[in-house]
Amino acid sequence: MREDLGLMEGAIDLHIHSAPSLFPRLVDHVEAAEGARKFNMRAVVLKEHHGYTSDRMYFVRKLVNGIEVFGGVVLNNAVGGLNPFAVDAAIKLGAKIVWFPTLSAKNHLDQMGAPAFGKSMQQVNKVSLKEPPITVFDEKGALKPEVYQIIDLVAASDLMLATGHLSIPEAKAVVKEAKKRGVKRLYVNHPEYIINGTIEEQKELADMGAFIEHLAIFMFPMWPTQAGIDGVVEMIKAVGPERTILATDLGQVHNPPPAEGLRMFIRVLLEKGIPANHIHKMVKDNPAFMLNLS
Repeated sequence: MREDLGLMEGAIDLHIHSAPSLFPRLVDHVEAAEGARKFNMRAVVLKEHHGYTSDRMYFVRKLVNGIEVFGGVVLNNAVGGLNPFAVDAAIKLGAKIVWFPTLSAKNHLDQMGAPAFGKSMQQVNKVSLKEPPITVFDEKGALKPEVYQIIDLVAASDLMLATGHLSIPEAKAVVKEAKKRGVKRLYVNHPEYIINGTIEEQKELADMGAFIEHLAIFMFPMWPTQAGIDGVVEMIKAVGPERTILATDLGQVHNPPPAEGLRMFIRVLLEKGIPANHIHKMVKDNPAFMLNLS
């Protein structure tokens, strides 16, 4: 079997966007799961910026066999922001992951100017409500009380806690406190985009106990990053496969389907000199740990 296809068997994608969504999507939840199953992938995590996916997975599981599908909640303004009640409900509905704010994060709005992704990705309907910026810090620079509540809920259920689009100082504060309070599965999302984390900052976060995410999406022309694919390879090598996770962030209408995008990402990394056993760890073993799969 071709090496990239072999690595797809049993792979897990922790970051897929699918419909229904307030952004245009190439595939719906069922199609995303079916696409992954065709490559004999083990599991996918489906994400929606404006709410829950944990409850939707009940229906996907009834329609698609042969692959595990999971969801969570993103703590944007659509669910009340840093809202422990939203986290509690998501957990009770079967969430595997809680993301800190993405589109509503102050860091996102400061850089993008809107709850969107520049010209590449706009919400389907024109945004009519002003998006209040969310930060985990209070006016004195300390973590807000509700952040501690969210961390404790995640720790008690042994779930994954992702930093979303928080800034590096925010991510460091959250990771440090979450680790102290018993969260075992810490996930720093795409430091090469919006987060703008240097290699040294990524290594620091990994040393604090977090896994660092790198994504297929940044190989494609509508989502260029300053680092480029060679920069991502450098980041992976610097942090090491033990603390790195490969995912896609795909589902946009101008990009390939998520599963095919993951295959392409794996293929490119192989050709860039990342060893197959390292990719195996980053796309299978580490995501399985994050989902607490045996």
